[in-house]
Order: sequence, then C-alpha cells, then structure tokens
Amino acid sequence: MLVKQCWQVMGFSAPSGVDAASVLESLKQGHQRFLEGHSIHPHSSLARLTEVAAAQHPIAAVLGCADSRIPVELLFDTGLGDLFVVRSAGNTAFTAAIGSLEFAVDHLGVGLIIVLGHARCGAVKAAFDFSSHLSPCLAQVVGQVRMQLLSKQLLNDSTNEPDVVLDRACRANALLSGQNLVNSSVLLTDHVRQGNLRVETGYYNLDTGEIDWLGAVDA
Repeated sequence: MLVKQCWQVMGFSAPSGVDAASVLESLKQGHQRFLEGHSIHPHSSLARLTEVAAAQHPIAAVLGCADSRIPVELLFDTGLGDLFVVRSAGNTAFTAAIGSLEFAVDHLGVGLIIVLGHARCGAVKAAFDFSSHLSPCLAQVVGQVRMQLLSKQLLNDSTNEPDVVLDRACRANALLSGQNLVNSSVLLTDHVRQGNLRVETGYYNLDTGEIDWLGAVDA
C-alpha cells in the first residue's frame, strides 16, 4: 500500500498533496476491509476525539441517504473527523445540503465528494406513487426525487419487473443527485472545472454491503 493511501488507517493527518484519486482509493480499501470483516476502526480513540475537538480536517465529504442501514463511517472503515457527512432522505441535494458541502469544500479544503444512493430507497419508491398523501416537507423531498426521475423517463417503465425498475431508479437517482448538486452551485461547479474537486457517485447494495461505483460528475 502506498504511503499516500495508507495515511488514514495509520492514524496520521493527511499529508499535503494527497489528491482526490488517492483519497477515493483509500476509502475503497476501507470499504473492502469492511466487506471482508477486517475493519480496523481507525481514529476511534479518546485521543483522536481530543485531537479533532480543536479543528476538523476531513478527507472527504459524503452526501448520503438518511436511511439507518447505511452508516457511512462504518462502510468506509473511518473514524472521528475523517468524513464530512450530509444525509437526507433520497440523498437529495437541497439548499441546506448544498450549502453544507460548499462549506466542506471552500472552508475545510475537501477535494472529494461522494454521493451515495442505495437499493430499495424509500424516497425513490415513494416517487412512483402519485396517489400518496405526504406532509408538505416530505412531499418536497419526494417531489425532488420524482422530478429527477421524470427528467430521464424512469417512472413509466412497464417493460420490466417492478423490482428491476426500482433498482434502476435508485441507481439513476444517485447519479442525478450528484449532477444536481454540482449544477446547483456555482462554487462547486467552479471547483470541479478547476480540477480542485471530484464528485463521485455510488450505489450501496443493502443485501451484500457492496458499493457499485457509478462514475464521476462533470461540470
């Protein structure tokens, strides 16, 4: 393992010059440890808690779903102060999420954002049900997901089984949320175009624990 890839698991602060590709590779390695049952749970000590109390220097940010079955820090085998995590139903990129991630990039120096969707997402499933009666705030969340899926004509697929349609929609929603995140923020768009920021999208399989990487978002 290269030094730049193992700094995180060895308990050191990130050295200068570590790029988004190296950080992503480190997180993928942490996820592989999780899948193999060999998590080392780095940065989980009281000493680490004291260290990060003074200031935070996360290596990456994650926009994930609020679903309780996707504990981001555990999936990537990270610890205190490693990830700047923003979670909302359907991994939706609303104003609060966008602003939070702008802070991570512009003030904390984060160079990698992962937008992580997952299988059988409740918000995505709700987007298919036009007859449901939702509270005003929840309706906004579902409406955002619905608009994203409608833009790609993913709500009217009658040629496949419902489970297949939902799975495709969940994957597409992760990609679309990533695109919406970047396109809705001049700051994030500029950082992506300047090469200072990489936005990757992924899909988490609830049954296997695996993450399928769906690709990077262009600006």
